[in-house]
Amino acid sequence: MILTKLRLRNFRNYDDCIFHFQKGINCILGKNAQGKTNLLESIYYLSTTRSHRSSDDSDLIRKDADYFGIDAVLEKKEQKEELRVSVSASGKNLYIYRNPVHRVSDFIGECNAVMFCPDDMILFNAQPKIRRRFMDIELGKLSKSYMSKLNDYSKLLKERNAVLKREQFSEEYMSVLNERMAELQVIILRQRVKFMSDLLKISEGFYHELSGDETQLELKYMSCVDPALSEDEMRQGFMAKYQEAYERDRFMKTTAYGIHKDDFTILINGKDAADYASQGQKRTILLAMKVGIVLMINTIKNDTPILLLDDVFSELDQYRRSKLLDLLPKEIQIFISATDLMNSLNDRIVNFYTIENGKLKN
Repeated sequence: MILTKLRLRNFRNYDDCIFHFQKGINCILGKNAQGKTNLLESIYYLSTTRSHRSSDDSDLIRKDADYFGIDAVLEKKEQKEELRVSVSASGKNLYIYRNPVHRVSDFIGECNAVMFCPDDMILFNAQPKIRRRFMDIELGKLSKSYMSKLNDYSKLLKERNAVLKREQFSEEYMSVLNERMAELQVIILRQRVKFMSDLLKISEGFYHELSGDETQLELKYMSCVDPALSEDEMRQGFMAKYQEAYERDRFMKTTAYGIHKDDFTILINGKDAADYASQGQKRTILLAMKVGIVLMINTIKNDTPILLLDDVFSELDQYRRSKLLDLLPKEIQIFISATDLMNSLNDRIVNFYTIENGKLKN
């Protein structure tokens, strides 16, 4: 997949700007605060329908404007696909070939992009919800079915919490909600655990290649129910947790247990990387995981995703830059933001674009 054309309207500091991109490496140059990160953010938004920097879409609308729009043309196996996102106070509108898309899960995955940026370092020390979001976003790129099941579960969870807030409610209806949620959680949990297992198998080898050492890497998934159990045992486990926490849930008016509370830990040599890994090791671990996701999308979806490297390529030494490019498929399209020209691009095709105050400089 290649992003050939991108139009940004009222997105961050962009008024109305059109870009024509090429295969290979697209290097986005410019001084700080000119719009380099905003450009990569817009591509990421096309991929996930959300920003990696803000949970509020209104933050992305240009000052004094009332909407933002992102239009893109992608080349997929010699066929062109047009995507559009428009966001205003009235909501978010998604289009494929100008046809409206009503479910976000049907849009995610049309433009597969993997982002690596300095903010990713928070994954080690952040609250569990940040790591869950990472899992859900990356797994969602691989499976529309996963996103659909997760959305269904989120709706049921919202309904259960609303019921718990009532003074009186039907115990029978609560039992039905519990059953439906338990069934969905078994499916979601299995998919998450498989994703983490597959990601580890790929990422550990990449970590060794990038770091030059044999540190043991582990991704440990944590849930209130043992994912090694059979599906029926897992379902019964979730039902038991609902029963165990019933009085607490009624008092707190929220659901204490479930996959919406799950987490994972990154370990090196059996110890929590958040406490025992150096900054350089953490950066290399994340980079290996991102490369792993790129390869998973390439293999599972038979699609070559876009790799977005925002202000991190310059932080890698020459050895790691060279190794990174060696590990990636030659046909992958890469966007790199930087303040100046860089070496160690391994004779790849490089296209340069200079951004100045939200405009493409000729």
